Amino acid sequence: MISVLLVLAVAAVIGFGVALAVRAKREFASQNEVVPGRTSPAPASWAGAHSREARLHRRLGDAVRGAHANPRAVELGLAKQMRAIDTEAMAIDERLVAAAALPITHRDAAIDQLEADVVALETTIAEMVTSITVADSKQQLEQAVTAADLELQALAEARAEVEAIDRQVAGTSDAAAEITRRTPPAPPAPTQPSTRPPTQPSPQPGPPPPPESGAASSDPSS
Repeated sequence: MISVLLVLAVAAVIGFGVALAVRAKREFASQNEVVPGRTSPAPASWAGAHSREARLHRRLGDAVRGAHANPRAVELGLAKQMRAIDTEAMAIDERLVAAAALPITHRDAAIDQLEADVVALETTIAEMVTSITVADSKQQLEQAVTAADLELQALAEARAEVEAIDRQVAGTSDAAAEITRRTPPAPPAPTQPSTRPPTQPSPQPGPPPPPESGAASSDPSS
């Protein structure tokens, strides 16, 4: 009986330890997410790393989670704005992962630009959350939402421009094809009237003419 109780106690301890390990793993993975519920391409080590790209990755996650945690976003039906925030955050995060793999001679310049994008998204989220929180009239709410829409649209357009340049540098034809598609065809050049006189066709050689009738005969017997 005692041995059975010991076995059960050991099993309970093991099960509790496994449950704690699984929970800790899930919490660690969720902390590494930029958008709640969506897997980040960033390595797990970025959850505690001190590199620039890792810190920017964590700042993105903090900003997006703050936006999702604001109850006014749900109350006001800002699903469109939240989707735009999530899209921009995931795009920046993916580019951070790509920049981290660049040679050191190009990495800093790439991360400098991405840091500016992170700051812009953080500012947009902070202004939106603050505005919709303190707004006490419908007009103020509409102004706050409109301002957030414009800032998110500007971020999306800037990202699309950078991605198009990246595709050109990478040698793909997507950007060139898009530019060609959007460029209107050039108008046909006007036809100039010719000032040269028409040329006469050169005479073609023909058979020799027949001998004339009544010509003197060259026969000596005549």
